[in-house]
Amino acid sequence: MAVRICPHCKTEISASDSAAYSNDMVCPKCGARLEIASGSRTIATIAGLIAAAIVWRVSSGSSTNLGGVAPTLYAFLAFGIVSPLVLMFAAALRIAPAAPVFEPVPAHGHAPSVHGHAGGHH
Repeated sequence: MAVRICPHCKTEISASDSAAYSNDMVCPKCGARLEIASGSRTIATIAGLIAAAIVWRVSSGSSTNLGGVAPTLYAFLAFGIVSPLVLMFAAALRIAPAAPVFEPVPAHGHAPSVHGHAGGHH
């Protein structure tokens, strides 16, 4: 199965949309609610962590004034760049579960409480 393809209608989703709206995508053709599969998220996260570890290791020998902060900053930036790039090119999409429907809460606390009587102060 190709990546970034709607599993419902087989329409290709753009790489930028898959990275920007990873939890709340809508297929432009059929309107199906889509999300990125957890396996693709795992691959992108692992790739980002590996890149961050490599960058941290390479930059940790610095003896400048920012020697203690720079490796962490560079590792954070490496993770933040590599992870979405991998996600853009390796994202497998799936139909998102239906959004939960919440019932409105009564406005004045007339619902029974845990103790079996109406809410309010004692």
